[in-house]
Amino acid sequence: MRAALARVYLAAGLAAAFFLALIGVIVVAQIVARMWGVLIPSADEFAAYCMAAASFLGLPYALYRGDHIRVVLLLQHLPARLRRVCEVGSTAVGFGLAAYFSWQVALFVHETFTLGEVSTGLVPIPMWIPQSAMLVGTLLLAVAFLERLLSKLAGSPEEAPAEGALTE
Repeated sequence: MRAALARVYLAAGLAAAFFLALIGVIVVAQIVARMWGVLIPSADEFAAYCMAAASFLGLPYALYRGDHIRVVLLLQHLPARLRRVCEVGSTAVGFGLAAYFSWQVALFVHETFTLGEVSTGLVPIPMWIPQSAMLVGTLLLAVAFLERLLSKLAGSPEEAPAEGALTE
């Protein structure tokens, strides 16, 4: 199960990287188009949607890799038992927040879909489409926190996976 989730986190991270690269493509296309006196409709909007997608889809991968900001300076000076309590407690809080946030995002995306909201730019995009990346990212973040919490409760040490562990 852990290997399957690792592949899902990797896929989310790769999707985040794709959306970051797409921002670069959009910006370059905009520059070239302006040099020719052409307007790319809603390019700024598309770049913003890509940034949101990259941000949210990158969250579960970053958590899995141990790349989120943590206060290890404090943790490393605590006794092992208290360190474990802090790790379990903070991970439980993180899971609770991520689960609550994903629930609220799901309600938001559902409402947007039900109301048929579209973007206000030149190209009308149904808003549930770019918002879905936010939903997927927050759901996967909640899953990653739950996986981490169960791992902590089972007593495994907190370490980032070895380099290349997600690609094996």
